[in-house]
Amino acid sequence: MAFTRRTCLAWGAAALAPLALSACLGASGPEATVRGFYDAVNAGDVDKAMTFLALEQVSANEMILVKGKVQMAVGVSKQKIDANGGLGSVKVLEESPQGDNQLRVKVQVQFKNGKSETEQMHLLKEQDGWKIKL
Repeated sequence: MAFTRRTCLAWGAAALAPLALSACLGASGPEATVRGFYDAVNAGDVDKAMTFLALEQVSANEMILVKGKVQMAVGVSKQKIDANGGLGSVKVLEESPQGDNQLRVKVQVQFKNGKSETEQMHLLKEQDGWKIKL
């Protein structure tokens, strides 16, 4: 069997497809949503942080206000993370269903200086996965 460029590309795509699919599916779980949000906050990336928020019901006019508030919250949270030596780990300790497609989660945020905080978050399942409810 001759290995042409087309054959190599086809085999490469076939080998990577399951990995890409599992990455997409894994990113929609509650813990992945919470972790992704904190990673975005740690990076100071407001636009990325907003992708983890439940915004399907927010109008275009309201979106400007929401983005401003998220920008402020990300800035304050990033300062707190930096003041504690950086973001260590983020773990969902408990998930409590709150009706159809809603969860309340207890989250432990561990900082690199050894300090930790426990927070409550409300998540909502939207079309593209779990999102943090404002």
